[in-house]
Amino acid sequence: MNLNKVICPISENKIDSNISRITTFLNVILLIAFLYSQSFVLITIISIDYFIRACLPSKISPAKLLATQLSKSFKLNKKPINEAPKVFAARLGFICSFLGGLFLVINLPLASLIITLILTVLAIFDSVFNFCVGCTIYHYVVFPFYKKRMV
Repeated sequence: MNLNKVICPISENKIDSNISRITTFLNVILLIAFLYSQSFVLITIISIDYFIRACLPSKISPAKLLATQLSKSFKLNKKPINEAPKVFAARLGFICSFLGGLFLVINLPLASLIITLILTVLAIFDSVFNFCVGCTIYHYVVFPFYKKRMV
C-alpha cells in the first residue's frame, strides 16, 4: 500500500456535492443522537460509515446510499466536486469517531464527548454551510506538501 495515497488521496474522480452534504447531515443526526445517549452502538455505526467512505468504495456506505435516494427523491441537480478532499475529510471523520468510541470503552466519557462534539460541529459546517474543514486542510496543508514531493 502506498502511504502517500493513504495520507493524501489524489483523484480525478468527481462526486456529487449534494449527496456528500446529505450524507454528512445524516451523520450529524447520528452524532447528535450519540452525544445525547453515549451509545456505543451509535458511535460504532458512525465509525463504520466513515471507514467505508474513507477506505472502501463509498457507494456502499449506508449513509451515502440513503443520501443518494434522498437526492433523487428531491430531484436535486448534480454538483460535481473533486472526490479526494472528501475522502481525506472522511478519514479525519473516521479517526475522530473511532477515538470517540475508544474513549468511551476505556471509560473516558468526557474525552469521547469532546472529540465527538468537535466532529459534530465540523460536520455541521460541511453539511449546512458547505464549508468542509477537512477539505480546507487538504487543499492548503496536505496537497501542497504532496505536490512538492512529486516535482
